[in-house]
Amino acid sequence: MTDWNLPWKASCLCGGVQMKISAPPMVTMACHCRGCQKLTSGPYSLSMFLPDDGFEVTTGEPVPGALKGEHKHFYCPDCLSWLFTRPAGMDMVNLRSTMLDNAAWAAPIMETGTASRLPFAQTGAEFSYEGFPEPSDFPMIMQAFADHGARPEER
Repeated sequence: MTDWNLPWKASCLCGGVQMKISAPPMVTMACHCRGCQKLTSGPYSLSMFLPDDGFEVTTGEPVPGALKGEHKHFYCPDCLSWLFTRPAGMDMVNLRSTMLDNAAWAAPIMETGTASRLPFAQTGAEFSYEGFPEPSDFPMIMQAFADHGARPEER
C-alpha cells in the first residue's frame, strides 16, 4: 500500500501545539523502559519514527523537558503533553502516536525496553528487544513495516 492518506494532523491534549505529518512513518513502536513508563504514567509509550522533513509544528511552541540527555523530549508548555523526541544525531522525529487525530491504526511493529516490561503489558509487536535494537537491525524492521506494517484506513 502506498497511499498513506497524508497529510495527518496531530495535537496535544489542549490543542495549543498542533503538528502536521506529510511523510509516512518509517516504523511504529512501543517502548517499555522505565523512563517511558514514568513519562506516560502507563505501561509503555507508543511512537513512530518520521523523517524530519515530513514533520512540522504548525501552531504553538513545544518546550524541551523530562530527561536531560542527548535526546530532546518536547512538550506542550500549557498541558504538558509529551509530544515528540528528537533523537541525537538523527534526521528524524519520534512522534508519540497518540498525538495523531486518528491513532487507532498505529499498532507497533517493534517493542523496545522489554527488560522493564510490566507482566500484563503485551503489544503484539513483531520485533521485540530487551533494550534498543542494534543499528544493523533497523533496515530489516523498516522493511517489514514497509511491507506489512499498520496503515491508516482510507478516508
